Formats: sequence, structure tokens, C-alpha cells
Amino acid sequence: MSILNRRALMSGLSAAGAGLAVPALARTTQHWTPSWYAAPEPSGNKAQAQDLTLRQIVRLSAGGSAVRIRLSNAYGDTPLRIDVLRVARRLSGARIDPHSDRAATFDGQTSVTIPPGAYVLSDPIPLTVAAHSDLAISLYVKGPAPLTTLHELQRSALYVASGAQTAAPELPTTKLDIGIGNAFPWVSGVEVATPNTLALVAFGDSITDGYGITPDQGRTWPDVLSQRLRAARIPLSVVNAGISGNRLLNHGTWARFGTGALARFDRDVLAQPNVAAVVLLIGINDLGHAGGPDSPGYAPLDDLKMGLSQIAARAQAHGIRTYAATLTPFKGTTFKDYYNDEKETRRVALNAWLRRTDVFDGLFDFDKALEDPARRGWLLPGLGMADNLHPNDAGAAKTAQSIPLNTFKWVRKA
Repeated sequence: MSILNRRALMSGLSAAGAGLAVPALARTTQHWTPSWYAAPEPSGNKAQAQDLTLRQIVRLSAGGSAVRIRLSNAYGDTPLRIDVLRVARRLSGARIDPHSDRAATFDGQTSVTIPPGAYVLSDPIPLTVAAHSDLAISLYVKGPAPLTTLHELQRSALYVASGAQTAAPELPTTKLDIGIGNAFPWVSGVEVATPNTLALVAFGDSITDGYGITPDQGRTWPDVLSQRLRAARIPLSVVNAGISGNRLLNHGTWARFGTGALARFDRDVLAQPNVAAVVLLIGINDLGHAGGPDSPGYAPLDDLKMGLSQIAARAQAHGIRTYAATLTPFKGTTFKDYYNDEKETRRVALNAWLRRTDVFDGLFDFDKALEDPARRGWLLPGLGMADNLHPNDAGAAKTAQSIPLNTFKWVRKA
């Protein structure tokens, strides 16, 4: 059990200490595998939620016979109270299957208070879910609850309604403005009870997180990889621990770019159960968000190598296979001051090192998969967004398709 997963983080612990029985379901030993993840980020604003229901839709990578929900108050300065949490299978939009609706508990209690900086896991919720299906997670906060911890990039959908409506078969689709745009607050993970399934964590920045990818369609490259693995009957769940704007060595240039990858790796990878592999695609923002050798946050080539090597060492110490990915092309990017020739020289040099080093268990050459052979350093036409930095839906699909599935021959097939 990880330190952050101790029941001491649960407000229900006081009841157990007073001699009340812990629910039998919570005591059972099950094989838990991450099926969806969203790395927590600081919001950087003062927004609060009060007397609201938030229904967040997540797309699961692996199915199972039960689920448990991970909630995070990683960046909160005060305790966070969640008054009600329910889960259900999604039908469409904000509609759920009422027959699948289940209440979550925390050490047998229907509400939970999360200390500042901590996360909590719900008790196991008996609900059969399928791989690549959508799960609706509905939270009610009486509040006021500070919206300090969230995940900015919405890969699926968020619906917000006034009052306590967590069990409502449908919520209004008209958006209530709660001051955080489309970000997902507090919900950071879903684990499923499933035997013989391990997890692969895609760890990176916006290219992994899915910036610009069509939302609510399962089209990020980790989504597409998950679909390929399932079709090949390889029991490996793929969860997305990308943060848009994230850097390897330094924290974000503004709050929502998140804690630096080297600092958050333990939380977002090592603290999750049954992780067997990690794919590292990180470093392009260490180049793009610094203007030159004298700029704050500038990352020399040797420092980038060190940071990636440190992550590999940490993962391998926990028995996790580590696959590096080459940094993708970014010439012609429309982001101001993001590209220059010196940065491109470091990108090319880092990719050359990644291709020859034996630090990692393997390499995925995303650069080669996406680069235009007629214009070195540019994305292939049709595979990138207009910003010439982020792959589009087709580029994300090609990224995932460039990963040889025989890389995972060590996984016992279902």
C-alpha cells in the first residue's frame, strides 16, 4: 500500500477507530488496475463550487467487475469535502443508465473530506464495466469547495447542474460557468478489479494529453494504443498521465502547466497499482518555453538526458519497464518564441541519444513516424494542427500505430 493510499487519509477512519465495522467489500483483496487517469494540476484561480453537481465522463481502457474512484486535493490549501459521489454507465451525453447507478462510499461513509495535498480512494463499487466504455462520475458539493485541483484538458465531457442531482438519469447540457472552463476538478483516476491485467502509463505533455484532439471520441494516441492492444488480446490497460504544457525539469511557466515531470513521476506513475510499463514523451516544452542559454528554465542537453535517465532508474527500481519516445517535429510552430534553430539542434541531439542509449528498455521513434522526409524538422502534411506543433487526430493515430505490439510480448495474453 502506498503512503498516499493509507486509510488515515479518509475521514471515515474515525468511525473504524470507534469500533464500527469496515464494510466486508472494502476488506476483500482484489487485483486493481488503473483504467483511466488524469494527472492533477493547480488551477491558478479562486473559483469555488457551491451546491453543484458535476458529472464527469471518463473513457475506461480496461473493464472489470468493480471500480474504485481516486479523488485528489493535491493543490488545495484547505480540506475538500465531497458530499456525494455516484457512478453509472453512460448512455449518451449527460444521460446515464439508472439501473447501473451506484453510490460510492469511503470507509463506509457516503461523504469524504480530503486533507490538503492528499488523495483518497473510494471503497470498491460493485459495477461491471467494459473496456473502452464510458463511465459517468457524479459528485455533489454543498460547498463552498475551492476548485484548486483539476485537470485542464478535457478528453471527454463535463456537465454541471445546480443542486444535488448525482442520481438524475439526465442533466441539463447547458453549461454553468464555474470559472474553470472545461477542466475536470478533483477526479484523478478510476481503477477496475480485473485479474491478470497490468497497466501502461503514457507520461508526457500536451501531445500525450491530447491537446487539439477531438474530445469524447477516444482519439488520443494512448486511446488508440489501448484499442490496438485490446484487438491483439494483450491485457495491458493504457492510462494517460499527460499534462498540457508540462516540462521535464521545471514546473510550468504558468500554473496549469503543472508540476514538472521529474517531480510528479512518483505520484502519477509509481503510486498507481500494477503498473508494468511507462512510455516517456517529455522534453519539447523544456526547449520551447525557454528563449536561450541565459533564460530562466533553459534546459541544457545534458540536463535533459539526466532527467530522463532519473525517471528510468526510478521506474526500473519498481520493476516497471521504461520506453522512451523521441521528441516530435516542431519547426514552423506558430507559438511565439517557441522555436529557434538552437532548440532544434538540441531536439535532434536528444533524439540521437535516445536512439543509441541503453538506459531504457526500448524506444518508440515518434519523430520518425511524424516527420516529413522532404522537410526535416516539420510534421508531415495532414498529421499536424495549424500550430505545426501538435499532431491532429490522424497524427495521434499514426503515433500509436508506430508502436510495435511485439514490444509487449512479455505480457501474458488473455
